[in-house]
Amino acid sequence: MDNEDRRVLRSRRLLKEALVDLINERPYEQITIRAITDQADIGYATFFRHYDGKDDLMLEIFTGIVEELESLPDRHAGRYFEREGYLLFQHVGDNRAMYRGILDSQVFARKLRKHFSDMVQMHLYDHASQIPSGAIPIEIAANHMVSALLGLIDWWLLNEMPYAIERMAAVYERLIIQSTWHALRPENPMVLPWEDSA
Repeated sequence: MDNEDRRVLRSRRLLKEALVDLINERPYEQITIRAITDQADIGYATFFRHYDGKDDLMLEIFTGIVEELESLPDRHAGRYFEREGYLLFQHVGDNRAMYRGILDSQVFARKLRKHFSDMVQMHLYDHASQIPSGAIPIEIAANHMVSALLGLIDWWLLNEMPYAIERMAAVYERLIIQSTWHALRPENPMVLPWEDSA
């Protein structure tokens, strides 16, 4: 990796850290690009060499979170999605202000839902051969899964996290993952194509 690549990675890392720090202090809508660059101690013009706007930066942060979850070494082991749900809700619990801030931003929450729906849609298309032709359209199923997950996170936070992370992980697997796969493939409701049975 040359010095230019290192500078790019460093600038992106500092900008991400700055936005996360700021969203723990104030509502997402009130954070300006100038505030981000000041916090990161990076030139204002430098920001636009990396991102088109604040939302693009935030989407990259969340994409990184998802990619980290999906890189688990036991991805294909049994009950993978329950473990994924545990890590997800643990992250939400540890970063309540950040999630509250982005969910309270209707404009960004809509962009986040679309971004993640596209990602889930790609995963479902990878297994399209196992989905009957008359099933619910994949793009609708993907939108449902992401909307349900964001709604579940929103409910959990608004109600002061009344259930333990372990319980929310089980709810995530059962209510969002398994139920959607059952709706797409009723004859095989509990076996997910990308994880082995326990």
